Amino acid sequence: MGVVGVSLREYKYVGPEIQPPRVKSYDAALSPENAQAVIQKSWSSGRVHVGTHIKNRMIERNVDMIDLENVIRNGVVRSTEYCEAFKNWKYRMVGASDGKKIEVVIALDPTEDFEASPLAVLVTVFEQNVVSPGKAQLGE
Repeated sequence: MGVVGVSLREYKYVGPEIQPPRVKSYDAALSPENAQAVIQKSWSSGRVHVGTHIKNRMIERNVDMIDLENVIRNGVVRSTEYCEAFKNWKYRMVGASDGKKIEVVIALDPTEDFEASPLAVLVTVFEQNVVSPGKAQLGE
């Protein structure tokens, strides 16, 4: 019997019955154009992971989800970097939103199929050309 005053809820899984295909890994970075297409596809399909780090940076830097969406939908991939710690490729997207020039770092999960079901991991975000005390200007 349940605890008095506690309501138990039932949850039912309504996702796909078959798990998306997985791949072993990707040895090379995607071209900027292909990375942008894969990131936009993952955004449009809702396969995006928004972790604690980027949430904290968004609050700290006054960037909201609409700003991120504008950059992902309308921005361009400017650079690529391999992350040894997570064994994945990170892509820097730059774009404008609400009069701000914003850069978003996005990793693509290398175990997901980039064509069938890509998963984008939003890593961090910052405004370009904003000076923080003791730091150089970003984007220069």
